[in-house]
Amino acid sequence: MRDGNILNQINNLACNQPETFQADENEKLAALESFLGFLKLQGKETKALRVARGLAEDTQERLNEGKALVAYNSVNVAEMAEQPVAPERATAWLAKIWSNLEERLEERETGIQDFARQAGLSIYAWPRKTPGAGGAGNNSTYDIEFLKLPASDAGPTALVPGSIAYVQDLTLKPAFWLKPLIQTGFALKGWRRIAFLVYGIGGLAVVGALLVLLWLALTTQSARKLTGDVVTLVLFAAMVGWLGFVFLSPFWRLIDLRIIMAPDLLLSLRERGVQLEAAKEPAGDGQHVRVIRLVRYSGRCPKCGETVHLYDGRREFPGRLVGKCDEHPAEHVYSFDRFTKTGSPLR
Repeated sequence: MRDGNILNQINNLACNQPETFQADENEKLAALESFLGFLKLQGKETKALRVARGLAEDTQERLNEGKALVAYNSVNVAEMAEQPVAPERATAWLAKIWSNLEERLEERETGIQDFARQAGLSIYAWPRKTPGAGGAGNNSTYDIEFLKLPASDAGPTALVPGSIAYVQDLTLKPAFWLKPLIQTGFALKGWRRIAFLVYGIGGLAVVGALLVLLWLALTTQSARKLTGDVVTLVLFAAMVGWLGFVFLSPFWRLIDLRIIMAPDLLLSLRERGVQLEAAKEPAGDGQHVRVIRLVRYSGRCPKCGETVHLYDGRREFPGRLVGKCDEHPAEHVYSFDRFTKTGSPLR
């Protein structure tokens, strides 16, 4: 990006946020590196994320070259995103893209903050739009600002060499039938808490009652049963037991472990590597409440740089979720700590 294409110095745009300029250039570069690393974890890059990446990379380049930070117009941003947009259409094109970007970043702000916090930073990078005054030559401008990280319950965790930092993603799509219940989290209070307990305890009682009835049908009738009837009853009992395990096992495991791999029945067909978590969230009355939600923890493999997703530890790591590298799942395996969002090599 040439200086001739750039609109304004950043210092002229954000004088009302002095905290964003207290960090030195090295910390700003580290915040940009953290932000770009987070974007790499998002999978397929959309136009909105490409715009964010372009802004961050151009800002990073200027800092590396010792140049002053600047704000960009819509034409500049379209060039950064490598989009063939005519200059007269750039403003309308970016308005739609930016609206989508703001929505996506707002949903992922906690993850961006966690990623920066795990890197030992006190600030994080954030794409910003500054509305223009209107009229010719007064269009909106776009840049990267550096915001102070909010306080966190979990103190900063220094990563030892070879360990991994996980990022939380809450922007997941549940199955269509579950969306009204869990789209924003299922808080275990009021009628929701009662419904949750009825599902688990009531379901167990129903399965137990059916198995008892089937057992009585097999053992208490005096008339001799045909072999076919016995086989039918046994198969029916096996089916009841299997269905009970499939539908009730996640309930009891979630209560015990607080986080498990989400059953496929709860997920949209496009989602993978998703967990079901019973997280403790602050309530409005100063207390805490358990919220059941879909979440995905992922990270960047410290050995090869590929994405790491969580999987059930199965027999090798019973009762645990472990991170496995998408490229080398058998060799690059890491532990997972839900509180610190970090992990150590297991292989």
